[in-house]
Amino acid sequence: MVPKVSEPLTIAVDAMGGDYGPSVIVQGVVQFFRDCKKSVTENVAIKLVGDRDILSRLLSRSGGAKLPLSIQHASQVITMNDHPAEAIKNKPDSSMVVMAGLQKKGLVQAMVSPGNTGAMMAASLFALGRIEGVPRPAIAATLPTQNNPTVVLDVGANVGCNARQLFQFALMGEVYSKCVFGIENPRVSLLNVGNERTKGPSVIQDVYGMLKDSRLNFLGNIEGDGILKGEADVVICDGFVGNILLKTFESIADLVGGSLYLEMRRHWASRAGFLLMRHSFSKLWERLDSAEYGGAPLLGLNGVSIVAHGSSTSKAIRNAMVAACDFYRSGVSDMIKQEIHNFDNLRLEKK
Repeated sequence: MVPKVSEPLTIAVDAMGGDYGPSVIVQGVVQFFRDCKKSVTENVAIKLVGDRDILSRLLSRSGGAKLPLSIQHASQVITMNDHPAEAIKNKPDSSMVVMAGLQKKGLVQAMVSPGNTGAMMAASLFALGRIEGVPRPAIAATLPTQNNPTVVLDVGANVGCNARQLFQFALMGEVYSKCVFGIENPRVSLLNVGNERTKGPSVIQDVYGMLKDSRLNFLGNIEGDGILKGEADVVICDGFVGNILLKTFESIADLVGGSLYLEMRRHWASRAGFLLMRHSFSKLWERLDSAEYGGAPLLGLNGVSIVAHGSSTSKAIRNAMVAACDFYRSGVSDMIKQEIHNFDNLRLEKK
């Protein structure tokens, strides 16, 4: 499959979602064009979806008038407190639903939202549909490690999963790791309470057998302390466990940064030491900062849907744009379709 590097790409952005309002989102989109390399932004256009009057004023203030940005009006907003299914039904002119409709019509090729995750999942499913053979799409988050980035899925879309669904997560995660991070033969592991095959609930033991018998580079179980050590490139779990893991990791940067700040205040020698090592601390902070990865894709859809954190800063929004570009241009969805097709055909042959 040929990467879609040179093809024009239009990304729709839910400008009304998130905790900090549309001003931060507009800032992030402007930063995408001003800060990112030309190889990333070339042939890319952004369509901001939301209240036209508000967004026009914000674009004018941010100096984005000359950038390849346009506005698609939407009169309603889905809040973080809205029930996902009810919001999609009762707010058809919300920024999230309008954005998903644009991709369904082929007017945009990707979409990004820092809004209600459940509603984003519902809108994406309704507009784009699942890849044939994938009953449940999964959210794939990227965590920094001592080695290559590690992809963890699912991190919130599916609370309970059976063995076949978890196995499909492994197939999709492996493809994503290959296409986006260029890892030739990703190491796949199953998150569990111990390394032994007999550990964990029956569904984990069942999928262990499926993974072991597959063509995947399956290393076995991995415990929580092995993830950030870089012991696997793809880690599989259900959304309940994965979301707790993700939120715990995101708090590490705050813990490290807060602890360093307190230590510096205690003594002049600590402040002097920090000044000497500030370059190293800056690099460490960059590795731990979740904003560096911007957003997590929904794998298993017939399209590109990037879920950004509700508390996304302008930096995180900028990087969510980069994630959308990487996902679309690498052709992940097409590769996943092929992998699922091959897997289903193999199962039929064995029967």
